[in-house]
Amino acid sequence: MITIILPIYNVEKYLEESLKSILNQSYKDYELIVVDDGSTDKSLSILNKYKSKFNKIRIFTEDN
Repeated sequence: MITIILPIYNVEKYLEESLKSILNQSYKDYELIVVDDGSTDKSLSILNKYKSKFNKIRIFTEDN
């Protein structure tokens, strides 16, 4: 298994494209850890939507 770590901050414009790219890889033995550094846009909402569909995603949030 590999771990992909995706740090984010206010990236709602690009987040879905990034998540789709990672989740559609042919190699499936991975986990995706996303660290949100206090985003004030809709990034966390988008993440939670994907997390409810894909159990490979773990979300950590930090106050900025």
